[in-house]
Amino acid sequence: MAYQGRKVFTAGQVLAASDVNSTVDQTVMVFADSAARTTAIPTPTEGMVAYLVDTNALQLYTTVWGDVSNPGDITAVTAGTALTGGGASGDVTLNVDLTAITIPASQISDLTATAAELNILDGVTTDAAELNILDGVTATTAELNILDGVTADSTEINLLDGVTATTAELNFVDGVTSDIQTQLDGKQAAGSGGLETNFLLMGA
Repeated sequence: MAYQGRKVFTAGQVLAASDVNSTVDQTVMVFADSAARTTAIPTPTEGMVAYLVDTNALQLYTTVWGDVSNPGDITAVTAGTALTGGGASGDVTLNVDLTAITIPASQISDLTATAAELNILDGVTTDAAELNILDGVTATTAELNILDGVTADSTEINLLDGVTATTAELNFVDGVTSDIQTQLDGKQAAGSGGLETNFLLMGA
């Protein structure tokens, strides 16, 4: 079966019986599908009615083609919290405003840290390479910012674990270039020999 659809008449054209039977007495235009309708009516007029055979849909054109039997009841799309855009006609778009989104730590999948623990990182200026230096370190998290720029590895940092010496005591080794105990033992041995010799001379 062929679908006549909409026919445009020109001035002076003879109106044949077939034209009357296929178009004039039909108030609803019939098309095989929406593509055929668009080809025949690229710029529809508000109020046009068309029937689509492939979907058995009766459609009315307002600003877009819509089913007469199920026109829908959405009159506007309004952007809510953390959304922008929307509209009351035609195609509308909603955009997500990421700056307005707050995700509680408890909603992050597989996260075991508390919000307080995550906030420890607030203000930390170390980069990933510097943080990786802490792999295996047993010191507390309060030292994270102190370690910004540190090049020592975890083994070297762990040398401080258990140290009870004060800063002043540690500064005693400033400038030392060799084993302190060896130097002391050497001084003691040299000093003892000298004293014994002096005593023997005095006793004689």
